[in-house]
Amino acid sequence: MSNIATVQLRGHLTALALESALSAVDSSATALLVEALEMTDYDAEARTAFVAWNERTRGRIQRVAIVTDKPIWRMVISAMGVASRQKMKAFDSIAAAQAWLQATSP
Repeated sequence: MSNIATVQLRGHLTALALESALSAVDSSATALLVEALEMTDYDAEARTAFVAWNERTRGRIQRVAIVTDKPIWRMVISAMGVASRQKMKAFDSIAAAQAWLQATSP
């Protein structure tokens, strides 16, 4: 089973707010659950910072699940996964995201 860290993002996301949230991720975490249901928007710098964080941590963080109800963000998440070369996937429920994070196969 993965050691899953959870980050909640709310409102308009800036790079500074994202970096603050991600700094709380325990160094023993092997998976990340990002709950973005209350997030309303984000800066381009925040997206760039998230891709960079994933590139730096992909040796340790095996999977990233992002929960959002915004269809356009689901496409952005797929593109970020490709850009960061990280196993990253969007979900519409926390339960589905947790199940995927705990799965042993890619």
